[in-house]
Amino acid sequence: MTDEMTARALRSSWRASEQSLYSIGGGDVERYQLAVRLVRAIVDELGGVGSTDELVDRWPQAGEIVAGALEGTGLALGALPLDQVAGASFALRHAALQAEETRRARTELIAAARSDGADWVVLHESGDLLAGFADPYGSTRMHLGSGLAIVAAVQPDLSTGVAVRTLTVVRLDPRTGDLVDDDPGIADLAYSDSASFRSGEAALREVVEETAAAERIG
Repeated sequence: MTDEMTARALRSSWRASEQSLYSIGGGDVERYQLAVRLVRAIVDELGGVGSTDELVDRWPQAGEIVAGALEGTGLALGALPLDQVAGASFALRHAALQAEETRRARTELIAAARSDGADWVVLHESGDLLAGFADPYGSTRMHLGSGLAIVAAVQPDLSTGVAVRTLTVVRLDPRTGDLVDDDPGIADLAYSDSASFRSGEAALREVVEETAAAERIG
């Protein structure tokens, strides 16, 4: 299995290849359309790859995978660079696999929280609340009964550029954590310091629980 540092470098190179491949100047529509068709064909070849780790391990066979896609479709690379086409294809498949893995992880967290009899579940949390932009904090906490979730983030104040802590409420599917409504009209708050942010978050949890209770009654 490829070590994590190498895997990160590969994923970064795939994204760079994707950007380069589609940065087609001069209005060359035919070249762009060929690139799209090739990438789709190669992604189909990668359909049997079941995880992001496996995808990284398949990279040494990229040339063979591209050749198989070309043979199966009758397409030709033409003037398109092989490494960019392969990298863009792996980037697209990686994005799909990552989304699947993230969704599966959310579902498992939700199931475990329900099994424990919890009212809330943390679907995501990263960064340091005190670090500002150096290590931006972010989290998503979902109320299991309603799917209403509190999303915390660190963003720049539009007028000053300084870091502010924000809290918004979205509605997620309570079974999977998939986004249902990005603005159910409950809250969109900002705080300049971590203490007021934590107080605001606690108060917002109560608001969410009251809203969920009202929805059940209604």
